[in-house]
Amino acid sequence: MFMKKIPNLASQALRSAANVIQRSDHWLGGYFHRTKSMGGNKYAIVATANKMATIYYKMVRNKQEFTPVDLKLYQQNYKHAKIAYLDRELQQLKNQVA
Repeated sequence: MFMKKIPNLASQALRSAANVIQRSDHWLGGYFHRTKSMGGNKYAIVATANKMATIYYKMVRNKQEFTPVDLKLYQQNYKHAKIAYLDRELQQLKNQVA
């Protein structure tokens, strides 16, 4: 007999929270927008919910409080990482042409 798969209540709550966080000024909101540009809204919701679940698991396992990253610092680090990535890509293209 086939039984209908019922989603876990915790996963439903995390996906709902991820959907809400897209409208916030939080570093997870920035993560949501970047993943949304890569794979669409459903992809971003699942990816952000997964990140939130990982944060929760680490908090419970290590018995530590959540220390959020400052939004400006997070955006600055992302910008520097993207510039470094584009510089590497440019050097790789220059090496292919030469």
